[in-house]
Amino acid sequence: MRRWLKITLITAAVIFALLLLSMLIVPWQIKKQGSAWIAENTTRTLTIEKAYFNPFALTVQLGGVALTEQGSSEPFVSFDRLKVSVAYRSLIDQALILDRVELDNPFVNIELLDKQLFNFSDFTQLGGDEPQAEPVPPGESDPFLFSLNNIIIVGGAVDFTDQTSEKKSQHQIRELELKVPFVGNIPYLTNQYVHPYLRMLLNGSEFEAKGQTKPFSDSMETSLNLTLDKVDLAFYAYHSPVPLPIDVKQGVLYCNLDLGYRVSATSDPVLKVGGEVTISDVDLRELDGRELFRLAGLSVDIDWAELFAQDFNLVSIALDDPEIFVDRDAGGRWNFERIQEHLGAGPAAEPVVNEEPAEPESESESEAAGGLPLLFVEKLLLNNGRVHFRDDFVAGGFSEEIDAINLQLDGLSTHLDQQTGLAFTLHSGRELGLALNGTLALNPVSATVDAAADNLLLAPLYPYLEPFLTAPVAGTLGVGGQILYTPDGNLLLQGGRLGLKDLAVPFAGKDQFSLAALDIGDVTLDLNQQQVVVGSVRLADGAVSATVLADGSLSPLALIKEQPQAADDPGAETAADAGETTPWSVRVDNFDLENLALNYSDLSQAKKPGVKIPRLALHAENLSYPVAAESPFTLDAQIGKKGAVDIAGTVVHTPLKLQAKTKISNIHLADYDAFIPESVRLSLRSGSFYTSATVALEQRDGELSGNFSADTLISNFSLREPQGDADLLAWESLNLNGMSGEISPFSLHVKEVALSKYRANIEVSKDGSVNLARVASAEEESPAADGEAVAEEAPEAPPVAATEVEEPAAPDIRIDALTLQGGTVAFVDRSMDTLFSATMYELGGRVTGMASDPEMQADVDLRGQLENHSPLTITGKLNPLSGDLFADLVISFKDIDLTPMTPYSGTYIGYAIGKGKLYLDLTYRIEQRKIKAANKILIDQFTLGDKVESEKAVSLPIGLAIALLKDSNGEIHLDVPISGDLDDPDFSVAGVVFTVIKNLIVKAATAPFSLLSAMLGGGDEDFTSVTFAPGLAVIDAAQQEKLQGLADMLAKRPSLNLEISAFVDPNQDPENYRQEQLRQMLVEAKWLELQDKGKAPESRDAIVISDEEYPELILTVYENADFPRPRNFIGMLKKLPVEEMEKLLLANILAGEEQMIELAKARAQAVRDVLEAANGEIKPRLFLIQNDINLAPEEGAASRVEFKISVK
Repeated sequence: MRRWLKITLITAAVIFALLLLSMLIVPWQIKKQGSAWIAENTTRTLTIEKAYFNPFALTVQLGGVALTEQGSSEPFVSFDRLKVSVAYRSLIDQALILDRVELDNPFVNIELLDKQLFNFSDFTQLGGDEPQAEPVPPGESDPFLFSLNNIIIVGGAVDFTDQTSEKKSQHQIRELELKVPFVGNIPYLTNQYVHPYLRMLLNGSEFEAKGQTKPFSDSMETSLNLTLDKVDLAFYAYHSPVPLPIDVKQGVLYCNLDLGYRVSATSDPVLKVGGEVTISDVDLRELDGRELFRLAGLSVDIDWAELFAQDFNLVSIALDDPEIFVDRDAGGRWNFERIQEHLGAGPAAEPVVNEEPAEPESESESEAAGGLPLLFVEKLLLNNGRVHFRDDFVAGGFSEEIDAINLQLDGLSTHLDQQTGLAFTLHSGRELGLALNGTLALNPVSATVDAAADNLLLAPLYPYLEPFLTAPVAGTLGVGGQILYTPDGNLLLQGGRLGLKDLAVPFAGKDQFSLAALDIGDVTLDLNQQQVVVGSVRLADGAVSATVLADGSLSPLALIKEQPQAADDPGAETAADAGETTPWSVRVDNFDLENLALNYSDLSQAKKPGVKIPRLALHAENLSYPVAAESPFTLDAQIGKKGAVDIAGTVVHTPLKLQAKTKISNIHLADYDAFIPESVRLSLRSGSFYTSATVALEQRDGELSGNFSADTLISNFSLREPQGDADLLAWESLNLNGMSGEISPFSLHVKEVALSKYRANIEVSKDGSVNLARVASAEEESPAADGEAVAEEAPEAPPVAATEVEEPAAPDIRIDALTLQGGTVAFVDRSMDTLFSATMYELGGRVTGMASDPEMQADVDLRGQLENHSPLTITGKLNPLSGDLFADLVISFKDIDLTPMTPYSGTYIGYAIGKGKLYLDLTYRIEQRKIKAANKILIDQFTLGDKVESEKAVSLPIGLAIALLKDSNGEIHLDVPISGDLDDPDFSVAGVVFTVIKNLIVKAATAPFSLLSAMLGGGDEDFTSVTFAPGLAVIDAAQQEKLQGLADMLAKRPSLNLEISAFVDPNQDPENYRQEQLRQMLVEAKWLELQDKGKAPESRDAIVISDEEYPELILTVYENADFPRPRNFIGMLKKLPVEEMEKLLLANILAGEEQMIELAKARAQAVRDVLEAANGEIKPRLFLIQNDINLAPEEGAASRVEFKISVK
């Protein structure tokens, strides 16, 4: 045998022997080395029951392999069989080529023990102390070539447990089957597709995926069919690693998707998805079990979708029987807010930091504006949806069931200029119906939708209005129209309508506003143009009852609750700050108010006045704002039972322009009696008002101008006191005919004012009040102290600078004729003990030509008869309408018998009137606010009758007064001139006349001397008294002249007596009396000395004592005095100073009561002597009267003599 052959055979035998040996060694080494390495490097145990190696087939097979958990006998990884077969081609291609990889019944147990710590983390930490190999720079090594073929896994199982979660979540994979025909990057394999297959039961749900892929080609392509069957969503929600804010009670997922992925160096990645996804029997609840959402089924049929390009094409999306539960609890939290609270209560997620900014999408990724993904859904359906709404936060709570929610969208698309068909309907448990039909587009956004909502009940919405309203508003609302939204953002409304039926708005008490129907139709709205056009507004069959309540508030305001004032927001921008905004333009083509009833009452007034308008109708056209247009209108109303108002015309609101014709007829004035304030004690018992008028108004430059004309009649008018039966004022007719005028400047022209058959009653009641004065009752008195306190607390008003205000021009007023006919004025006085009455009959006449023009003066001719006997005439000129009143009137009232005045004379002066007549001739002229009048009064043969006992009678000597006033013919003539300024607030013509007469009578009775002096030419001299120097009884020359005048007056009134009373001053007269007595002693001493010398004068009054002789004379008087005086030790008078002697002399002169009586008597006698010397005829009528001499005077000196006149 050849050597080479022998060597070859030996070598082959050795190799074969080695190979045979390897069949024993390799399995043994695998089992030994594997178990040893695991035992050495971990705390686990590796068990390999079987090991098989076929060196000829290059096959390794292991069986019964189990790897335990760390420090435990529980399995971590196990499988029944693993077979790996290496192809011989690996040696040729220098690549790893496996012909087959089979794994039977593998099991893996994975547990998450802590954050980033698993039960296999001990393997990842092996070799952690060894230095890391130097990295190979890119491009310096060739890729590792491999080919894995026929990879088969059968009966696999995986357990995953999250030990970190509260629920210890577990997931299981069972019946895992994986088939991968081949995978590799060997050149001749890269263009071949791999057809993988995957099936398993994931937590009991079947998962199947199959497809093909070229994962290691330059152009990577993958396609996959993914099937999920009966995936229990509640299970995965329960085991969610992140706590969910909701409880997924149930839900099943079905999925059958085809996925395709392709990527190459020359194009962007493409990921396509197609197929169907279905979710059914979804039940979501809050964590406390309250229902949140239910869904019978959601089906999504995907034609294809490129996920990276965001281009989605869906055949359909269908939601069946979705139910949403919306509620708010009593604390004000919505259920979705409660969900957010649970969401926020979970562990905070760590922020994701983007190391590199995302690159913006290219224009090709989306055509949609604003980056919207491209989407096309052929049909989107929502079938039989429901919303369960409950709100316990509002007062009384609110709930609503909305069902039959159906939505259909055809051709939903975000592609440019693609339209989507829309159909949407719903109904509520309260019969609300909502329907939307039309089209919409998403790119750009636009819509054309016909909308209709009907049968919306307002009353159930009250819980939401309760913070603002005190009572619910009832009614049924319906709206509709076509809504358009254009690509430029404009919102349009066409054919809009609003209907409101059976509206009831409660106020206070029984007051309310009710309306059978409100219809607003043919409404168009343009948001950009800010324009609203309303075709018609109609309000029909309504009623308004409103009341002013007792506290003065309006009953309609009782519906509105007072809101707390919001705090001022300094940052809030007002409309002025933001600049002017363009106002909205509004136009209403037709406005109709049909059959509206109004009822108004005022409970704040004691009379509780009210107005009833049983029927009101209004029609207006072409109403617009802010630009005004001429709007025709008509108004028709029934006032009260028979009254009627008809108005027709046109109006422009800005600037105001009005033209109208008005006819008012048969307005019963008595219906408005209660409107007369309680303080005005009047009662409107009857009266009817009629008028026909035309009005034309126009506003220019802020000024209102225009004209008007009218004819007015007030008939059968009766005005009474509330408790009286007689008319206070009444007439048969008052006509104002031919009225016309201008508004600016104001002018009025009345052709004729005619008052016919009128009657006025003036009555004085028993308490003395006059019915005319009783018309205005006394105002409520407030305590003076309160008023003063208010005055004290009121701050002083700041001074206001005086400004000149231009007086407006006087209006032009003309009344051509005022006719009075058949008038009667009756006067009754019940305040006297005896009733007094007087009546003026046939009071009538004409006043023609009245005008406000100062140059025009009306002719006055008025006449009447007092008790059909005493004539009254008033004639002259008058201009009462001028700014400055002008009057030149002559008033004559003759032959007035005074005996009927006995009730007054008996009551106030205590005497009846025996006889007498009164004549009055009065002339009054008023010009430029100045009055000048002559009042000539003649009382003929005025004689008092019997005495009448009356508590009101004045205690004055009336007889004396009359005697002083009456002349020798028995007549009393009084001429009372008057002049004054009418602008003086204290000036009154009647007041001046009566004051003059009253003062004359009072003066005659109380100051006869003054009256006599005035009547007899004595001037202003006071004849009531004469005065004396203190301590003296000597009348000086001035007092003697006064006494001479008094004597002359008494001589002309022989029926008068003069009583003389003398008085002393107890304070001054005694001392001055002593001084006078001392002076007389000194005079007497000097007179005796002169007599001794033969030089004494005839009268002691001629003696004058000088200062040089005063000491000697005072010594003489002192030595002759008989009162005890100081003496020396021998009994002789001490020589004293003059002052001491004077004091002793004055101290010993008596000036007591007796001396003062003598002084008063001397004064009275001195006066009487002067009067007798002046006129001896009056001596019998001079009487000395004894009085209290110390009585103080009312005024003047106390040392005096007073006079008093009495009748014989």
